[in-house]
Amino acid sequence: MNNLRNLLLGTALAAVAWPALAHGDEDHSEPNPVAAAVPMAAQGPRAEAQTDAFELVATLAQDRLVLYIDRFDTNEPVVGAQVEVDTGTVQAKATPASPGVYWIAQGTLGQPGKHPLTITIETEDTADLLSATLEVPAAPVAATTTTGPTTERWMAWGLGGTLLLSGAGLVALRRRPQSRVTAPGSNA
Repeated sequence: MNNLRNLLLGTALAAVAWPALAHGDEDHSEPNPVAAAVPMAAQGPRAEAQTDAFELVATLAQDRLVLYIDRFDTNEPVVGAQVEVDTGTVQAKATPASPGVYWIAQGTLGQPGKHPLTITIETEDTADLLSATLEVPAAPVAATTTTGPTTERWMAWGLGGTLLLSGAGLVALRRRPQSRVTAPGSNA
């Protein structure tokens, strides 16, 4: 009886610990307290350029080409500048969005390929010409999905089955009639 109870208890404890086992490419070690940076590919296409006066980062976001412009020596955002962008097919004046941030409509820049950019920046005290190339990758091919059960699904089924069997075993132990041993000479 004790052996069966110990076996059921061990099975229940193993079932609870089952999901903690490492599998696949998962790392179950202590989590890194530093937040991971978003991969560059997830941020969208971008281009960078710098001169002695300015530095620029251009990113393609939704329907716009967003330009982040600051002064090279101080990293101070460039405010109140006249910014023009020439893409080779379109020349557009950028609209200020916030300090140091300007944008133009994306136009054909969203199409895959390499897009040369020439950016003219004019402030009260400085004027400069920056050039960069915005490379837009082709859209990734959708991965085929599998319809079969995953490892996690099998583990969930295994855990559920183990817990069910452990519970049934405990119920069976409780319903089992207890045999009483009486001592010789007692009237029980």
